[in-house]
Amino acid sequence: MIAGGELNKKQLAELRNALASMELPPQKRQRLIWRLAKYGVIAAAKRHVRNQESPDGQKWPGRKTKRKGKMLRNLPKLLHIREMPEIQAVRIYLQGGGYRNGETPVPAGTVGYAQQNGMRVKVSRSSQPRKADAGKMATPAQAKKLRALGYRVRTGKRWKKPTLGDITRTMPYSQAGLLIRKLSGKAVKTSWT
Repeated sequence: MIAGGELNKKQLAELRNALASMELPPQKRQRLIWRLAKYGVIAAAKRHVRNQESPDGQKWPGRKTKRKGKMLRNLPKLLHIREMPEIQAVRIYLQGGGYRNGETPVPAGTVGYAQQNGMRVKVSRSSQPRKADAGKMATPAQAKKLRALGYRVRTGKRWKKPTLGDITRTMPYSQAGLLIRKLSGKAVKTSWT
């Protein structure tokens, strides 16, 4: 039985014994192991994704959302083999896919793990790139929030609540964000999940 997409210990021992009993030179033995990975393990992984079932024939649980598409569709295309002749083995790994999180590239294995098991990531404010929003003015949502928080400007001797248009025309985006943080009195989050 194959568990978790890998050979179990008994199967691995049998395979090693069978390989050792063959009178093969090291290069041919390594090539045979590579072919087992390429045409056995990777082909099986593609078949399991196509049929949406585990190696022991159990159907995968359905999606928890309303989407109907197959799960993990593109990941078998990203499987690669690295030869390791010094220990007479090969390593199968995920590479490529062009997955990104904003500007940061994300390894395909991380995407596969997250899709399969779910993931929580803790992000800190210091790890986020600071965007210089030069020339960007306050948004209507920021203007509404400022008015709701009681933001006022001085006109002559009196204090007046500015209109949404005044705020969006004259106040920079970053200044509006700073004023919202100060007026709301809430502590700024330093990290989130």
